[in-house]
Amino acid sequence: MAENKIKEKEAEQQPEEPVKKKRPSKQARNFIRFMGVFGVFDRNQIVHAMPFILFITVLIMFYIGNSYYAESTIRRIDKIKVELNEKRAEYISSESDVMFRSKPSEVAKAVESMQIKEPLEPPKRIIVREEKKK
Repeated sequence: MAENKIKEKEAEQQPEEPVKKKRPSKQARNFIRFMGVFGVFDRNQIVHAMPFILFITVLIMFYIGNSYYAESTIRRIDKIKVELNEKRAEYISSESDVMFRSKPSEVAKAVESMQIKEPLEPPKRIIVREEKKK
């Protein structure tokens, strides 16, 4: 078979282009300049922005402190809720015990050891009449 000599000559004639490094486009450089990313590190601009930086720092510290305070408050509320449920259960059991012990039959059993007996006749009403003075 015959070799293709024409194509080889064309390939030999075209010099290879050196590989160029990609540089940021003009738009990207303009955007960076617009944002002032490299200008922030200028000493005058840092000194000029110092009050704002301190203000933001104080706000961040306040925010962190407030979140810690909120979390501790929520923990205290949960702890108090548990204590409240325990006290409510204790109150209900105490009230039930008092209601049981205040029944007339239970009171009679309790005072039987002191030899006090339940009256058989109902209580009588005492009426005091005032005399008119002359």
